[in-house]
Amino acid sequence: MVNVLPPEAGLKVQGVYHKYTINKEASSDATVSITNKNLKGAGNIYERHDSWNQLPGNTKIGFDLVRPSLGTSWGEGNVGVTGDATLSDVTVAYNYKFDPCFIPIADPSCPNFKDALYQYLLDNGLLDTEPNVNDPYYDEWVQYELDRKAEEQEEAKDSKEKLAEEKQEELKLERALSVAGAAEQIANPAQQLRMMQQMASAGTLDNYYGTTIEGGMYEDTITLQDGIIEDNTKALRNLAQDTLHRTIVRSQYDK
Repeated sequence: MVNVLPPEAGLKVQGVYHKYTINKEASSDATVSITNKNLKGAGNIYERHDSWNQLPGNTKIGFDLVRPSLGTSWGEGNVGVTGDATLSDVTVAYNYKFDPCFIPIADPSCPNFKDALYQYLLDNGLLDTEPNVNDPYYDEWVQYELDRKAEEQEEAKDSKEKLAEEKQEELKLERALSVAGAAEQIANPAQQLRMMQQMASAGTLDNYYGTTIEGGMYEDTITLQDGIIEDNTKALRNLAQDTLHRTIVRSQYDK
């Protein structure tokens, strides 16, 4: 098999179809091999080996998908059989796929579109002081530049917004830390005393403690039966305990 790839540019092999008939006895061994050489390297770019050991003769039809990235590396093909068998009605066909980026300038989505477009404009003098604005590729270049500037502006805007968000987060953190610091100062007894002194010196407590009660005479409302007040024995016991406590405390300083 020769001329695997047609002369048309931009075609790549993406599949191999094969059909053959093997003639053999069931008791014999044989292997059918389909291969293609690699034009850009050593060895084969495609290999298929069908084992027919201890099988009767038959007709085989198959299809193999291959990587389109192999491109134009497909070389001369070969179909052969080893063992006690023969082949007949052999057919090998290739399925092709067109590469739209074979000419990068043909599609803006191609990886090398920018470089190819720029080179085309240079080669045709379309980047001179007075370019031919009617050329469709010049329009492509202008649109490309506009899109590029729009992307740069969008990236700058996103960066600015991100920086503003980071500063806002830092401000929130500073405020949180300042509140935490104030809480620690308020919890300090010395700081509390200074605060109370400042409040007292400013006269801010007068409104709470400077109160006038309207006077007059308050009559007694308690009436004693028989004029006798009974002793509170529970209070006396508490007084005795208080006396004992004071004696114990005082004894610590008499040593």
